[in-house]
Amino acid sequence: MTTPNNKTGLSKGRFALLALIFAAAILLIQQYGSSPRIAQPVETFASTAIFFAGHATDLQHTEQPLSQWQGQLLVVNFWATWCAPCREEMPELAALSQELAGKVTVLGISLDDAEKMQAFAEQTPMPYPLLSADIEGMKLSASLGNLNSVVPHTVIIGSDGKILKSYFGRITKPLLLQTLQPALNS
Repeated sequence: MTTPNNKTGLSKGRFALLALIFAAAILLIQQYGSSPRIAQPVETFASTAIFFAGHATDLQHTEQPLSQWQGQLLVVNFWATWCAPCREEMPELAALSQELAGKVTVLGISLDDAEKMQAFAEQTPMPYPLLSADIEGMKLSASLGNLNSVVPHTVIIGSDGKILKSYFGRITKPLLLQTLQPALNS
């Protein structure tokens, strides 16, 4: 005896699988789609020697030695014009830069070529130095512990040249203030 094909419905197994996939999709959307994910701190034990030996191009197309910022409390933000979380966090970096002027230096190091960074800066001026490092920017970022080429990548470097904290992903001003507070108090 043969059974007729069920042309109008799914088998119980396929229905359960589709329901499971649908539930997982809803959970992912709720977790990742509803609000930006804020970066968590990562312990990094990399040396800053390679970074401070590097150079990047400023908005006037002049090569700048990164060593000129050695000895300062730094927030170094590796970003790219095509990176949405990078662009989202820039106003917060700008506010931090203005609030802590003279105490903390914010550097924005773009992984774009100088022309793309220049066009972006004309549309969205920042009160802190924007530098273009293009392909070399990934090497600089890697020298500070970013071995997976993640952007945005933000590194807090103490005035002693040691990495205080590293963040992979979008940061916020309150998060940075919390991270910087111990260094500002010392």
